[in-house]
Amino acid sequence: MALKSSRLWISATFALLLPAQALAQSTRPCLTPKEGQALITFALPDVVTGITDKCAPMAGPSSFLATSGRALASTYRATSNAAWPTARPAIRKLAGENGALLDMMPDDAFKSFAGAFAATVVVKQISPERCNDIDRIIRATSPLPPDNMSMLVGIMLEILARPTAQAAIATAKPPLNICPASKNAGQAVTAK
Repeated sequence: MALKSSRLWISATFALLLPAQALAQSTRPCLTPKEGQALITFALPDVVTGITDKCAPMAGPSSFLATSGRALASTYRATSNAAWPTARPAIRKLAGENGALLDMMPDDAFKSFAGAFAATVVVKQISPERCNDIDRIIRATSPLPPDNMSMLVGIMLEILARPTAQAAIATAKPPLNICPASKNAGQAVTAK
């Protein structure tokens, strides 16, 4: 019965948040850096698992995601659990008026829903053509401790949200023209 009730709450919450997500493009509340980092830290294991599920088959059996993606996600799990008490109110803040419904969910159900929802939001935006690049980025950043990884992602998201950054991206011309990498080209390059 509890499982059925949790599924009902998850489905109802998901249905209510979808219109809010569409509206959020223009009225999305901003999170403090602490809230943002907590939310990213919390979601990181689920997001990395989702990316691994989607991209490992496309990046190939010797890719970082195929060989180490799940292990990386599990290293993020301990800090994810520790971030939950700060991430939960941040998620509620993002939900706006629908946050009261989230408060009615049992904590474990809310936590599972939030992780799966974050992973879905990120993974659905990944086109298969980007999987090799994502594999290379995750390979390069994998040695970072979880707190540093979530801080890096938070800083990048904060910078990218600035109107000046969005305008610069639209008109940017890279200073170097580097040829596209081959599949599984995420190995470090040395100039010896």
